[in-house]
Amino acid sequence: MPDAPLTHHEILALVEPFARRGVRVDLAASDRFARRIAFRDVERAADGASGLPALRESMALEPREGGGWRLVRILAPAGGPGSTLTVSGGEPAALIAAMEAVDARRQLDAGPGWTLAVDQRLDLSKAAVDPSDAASVAAALVPLRGTVRTDGVELTMKVPSVSGISADIAIAVAEDDPIELPDDLLAVLGRAWGRLDRSGRGWTSHVGLSGGGTARLRDAESKLRTMAAHVARTLSEPPARYHERLRAARWRTAARRSVPLLAAIVLIAAAATLPSLGISRDSTMWMLIFNAPPLLLVGFFCLREMPRIELPRAPRVPSAPSWRTIRTPAR
Repeated sequence: MPDAPLTHHEILALVEPFARRGVRVDLAASDRFARRIAFRDVERAADGASGLPALRESMALEPREGGGWRLVRILAPAGGPGSTLTVSGGEPAALIAAMEAVDARRQLDAGPGWTLAVDQRLDLSKAAVDPSDAASVAAALVPLRGTVRTDGVELTMKVPSVSGISADIAIAVAEDDPIELPDDLLAVLGRAWGRLDRSGRGWTSHVGLSGGGTARLRDAESKLRTMAAHVARTLSEPPARYHERLRAARWRTAARRSVPLLAAIVLIAAAATLPSLGISRDSTMWMLIFNAPPLLLVGFFCLREMPRIELPRAPRVPSAPSWRTIRTPAR
């Protein structure tokens, strides 16, 4: 049977720890039949020291599947992506204590020309978390998705819960935006970053996350901020400056892309010269060379990005004055 609607006495008991903190119930937005209690929005002033804009904070106490409660907080700046934090696995008093221990900058961040919103969750029942200790709470936060906005471009990174799986990145632009991005935009950040692939009006990519458990999640947050700062700086400068500043990184990226082609050439050459080497078919060398192609194929499937046998073009200096008037491909 579905749970009975919340009674007046149940509501009073549930919101008591919130009332003690000055958090007021919004009865009009609450739903007794859905057992959901909404609280009045709070307007947060802009913080010049941290760079955060004015924010609207929305909070609600909702029933958790399987029993218990979860507390949801949404922080949303005007005209920017909002961030959702979900805390569950405890009594309402513990949920609000843990929620208050999370700094707004863990949900929202900003820098020169960019904003970042990170959706996160915290399950008090799955970790030894002291709700009153900010450090303990911060260490247990799990990022789910990050959204970066800069210069009309929105980049979204989804953090998988399974270790060893790369985080997917999607780049979206407006339908009438003529922007063209170089396919090595993220790859120049290092080996963990993939190339950009066209997907409709936008692009897709990926990034590998190092470590496991908490270390992997912190690496995801670090890479989100690295991506935000890098893309914002790139779009704020002329395309030629991008090539100038990252010339060495672009050449390293092109060199990495040539490895699959070089490997294919070496295998073909080895197969062509094998008969003339006089190697016995019973030798270890013959066995290694004969089995190299299937072994390489298995290795390819273990990589984060499926290798492409292609002839990478040398990075060239774009001649256009901005990314929205590209004429010469930024390779």
